[in-house]
Amino acid sequence: MAEKRFEDGIFLMHTDRFEEAVEFFKDFVDIDPSDVEAWYKLAVAYLGAGRLDEGQASAERAVDLDPSNPELLDLLGGISSLKNDDEGALEFFDRAIEARPDHIRGWISKVMTLRNLDRIDEAVEAYRQGVEKAPALRDPDEWNDLAGAIYDRGDYQAAIDFLDFLLTLEPEESSYKFNKLGPLSKLKRYDAVVDLAEELIESMPDFVPGWMVRGIALLGLERYEEAVESFDQAILLDPTGNEAREMKKRTLEYLEELKG
Repeated sequence: MAEKRFEDGIFLMHTDRFEEAVEFFKDFVDIDPSDVEAWYKLAVAYLGAGRLDEGQASAERAVDLDPSNPELLDLLGGISSLKNDDEGALEFFDRAIEARPDHIRGWISKVMTLRNLDRIDEAVEAYRQGVEKAPALRDPDEWNDLAGAIYDRGDYQAAIDFLDFLLTLEPEESSYKFNKLGPLSKLKRYDAVVDLAEELIESMPDFVPGWMVRGIALLGLERYEEAVESFDQAILLDPTGNEAREMKKRTLEYLEELKG
């Protein structure tokens, strides 16, 4: 939705100068109150500044001007969620989907909101319906980005729970399984890491990262000989892999120390 005339305001938002961005976009809506794009950008600037009520009012003004715009409806739904009104948010996401049935963001927002409400069966059903209308919804990249955002904020159990939810949507998606290894490791649940890594390499025997993660988790369990075997397999699959060689070397050195 960005236009060249808004570049300076967008730059202000990208540099976290949201109050300045608010003033920038207010000038546009003052000049032309029918400028839908300006109202949209003003709403986003208000959100960045933490001014939810004003952001909501600006988004509502944009929707009044363009009531079938799915991006505007999705924005209003997102604001409702931020204001702890998930039920109200769902209405906007449904309107966004009705306006454009292949609107990926609307489907993602709906699925996530139903999950937040612990309406898991409905979330799964919404996902299945969404895939029929918008096949790209099945693409794991954006879902993994969401899982990564949870992981990055340090909420490792929440990241595991979310990835488990994704696996209810697509049980065979290997990227969800692999990304689950990180938070499990952070929580030192090494038995679970080994089990999941072995599940991955059973279906993908040439998957070097799976062998590496398995080996490192086995170290955490003090199963050193098995760890060496795992690193050996990684080296066999990727003879140039310095990390596997280094891990094997250090493990063997530690075993020698234990014996001495």
